[in-house]
Amino acid sequence: MLFEEELAELALTNLHAHTGIVGQWLAAASPFDQGVGGEILLNIHGSEIRFKAEVKREFREYHMEKLLDLASRQDPLLLIADRLFPAQKKRLREHQISYLDVAGNTYMRYGELLLWIDGQKGTYSSAETPRISRAFTKAGLKVVYALLENQTAVNYTYRELASYSGVALGTINEAMTALKEAGYLLRANKSRMILNNKKQLLEHWLVGYGNVLKPSLQLGSYQMRDTANWKAATLPTGALWGGEPAGDLATGYLYPEQWTIYTSHSKSEVAKALQLIPKQGGNLKLFKKFWTDVALDTNNTATPDLITYADLLLTGDQRCIETAKIIYEQKLSRVFEN
Repeated sequence: MLFEEELAELALTNLHAHTGIVGQWLAAASPFDQGVGGEILLNIHGSEIRFKAEVKREFREYHMEKLLDLASRQDPLLLIADRLFPAQKKRLREHQISYLDVAGNTYMRYGELLLWIDGQKGTYSSAETPRISRAFTKAGLKVVYALLENQTAVNYTYRELASYSGVALGTINEAMTALKEAGYLLRANKSRMILNNKKQLLEHWLVGYGNVLKPSLQLGSYQMRDTANWKAATLPTGALWGGEPAGDLATGYLYPEQWTIYTSHSKSEVAKALQLIPKQGGNLKLFKKFWTDVALDTNNTATPDLITYADLLLTGDQRCIETAKIIYEQKLSRVFEN
């Protein structure tokens, strides 16, 4: 595919600028050749090194399982992406998967060779990136979520939207301007705006939510002892099940192995109510709730479908991804594919 070649060539150009290493993209003979897009041939001090190359314009957490399977069959494998967030790079290194982004940041393992470059700022391949980035700050992502969750909010006044999404008024102007410039907001008539390319906007939001917003919301890691009876637990007012338990409540398909709770109040209140024990790497993660509820059902104990869908995808776990797909097909597709 053309985008694969363009992305790889730009990444290799920036790698050469940082290191002097000459690289060449070799396209696969056919789209189905060995399951990868092509190969990268590197010349390092007169020695040639070849990597099988998987190219992703945007790498997402739910790609990880397939990437690990591909790496087990195609060794050595190099992931090439437009950009990679720090948490994604860390996870790739933990699995010893080599990567290269368009800015020339890289982590390559080949035998005894280790090449690791980070912190390089570059011009990324997507012409949309500079314009849309103002809508994908921590605060901007809250605005985008509010618009995706409640699409009538595009016609709120900026002051109303600021209150609804919980951000400063200045953020609304920046985010809405960026969304208009990127083509995600269109004017239907003199008095009405509509969201455009909603599914694509959702995809962009998922990346930003998982790598920028959600990590900033974590309040703590705990161990929940009575996991067998979690459905009978009474959550404090303002707390909601998220992630795997929310997926189970929404579909009945998933037996939770990890628990997530969002709260609008103090973490100590939730910890006391559920007798949680603080523990690094525990089975329950507590997050700050950042959204305003649209539904009037006060008996609801789970996060909105959009949050549940995102959290399940971000696990990278196949059970959770399957549950996320069920939620999307049953509850979200009619909104984002129309």
